[in-house]
Amino acid sequence: MRWWLHAVPTDSLGHRAAHADALLLAALSPYEVSLAFTTVDRSGEVSRLALTALVTGPREGLLLGGRVKEVEGPPAEGRCIRFPGQDELTGVHPAGAIVASSAVDEVVGVGVPVSAGDLVDTQGFVRPTLVDGRLVLLVERAAGGVLRPTESRDPHECCGGH
Repeated sequence: MRWWLHAVPTDSLGHRAAHADALLLAALSPYEVSLAFTTVDRSGEVSRLALTALVTGPREGLLLGGRVKEVEGPPAEGRCIRFPGQDELTGVHPAGAIVASSAVDEVVGVGVPVSAGDLVDTQGFVRPTLVDGRLVLLVERAAGGVLRPTESRDPHECCGGH
């Protein structure tokens, strides 16, 4: 059975937000996950990272430690942490090939125009953003003239974080 779920785990995931994607996907490991998005749920006293995913598996028995409900479809916006073609986006690819070989709809440069032939060094980590129903990969200019995703796998912690 294929269905969309929305979950707000009770565990705040501590201060390891950079690794929350892996923790959330691991919690869904009994299921086949074709699309997954993270958003911020502000409905409670404390904001939490929420997960919306298109999964294949039973509706009962999902243990995410919080509210889980069925929803009609993807969120209006969010970070995409699982999508078709994601595993092939390692290394350097032309922007047009990223769009042609994955669920990414567009590669958009921050402060730089992007053409289909421009090379993008994914560094093995791609997190497009859902914008108006489209997956958009934001990239920026990097050393050597290539582009790279604006979000990195291991962002540095700011302001004395651990």
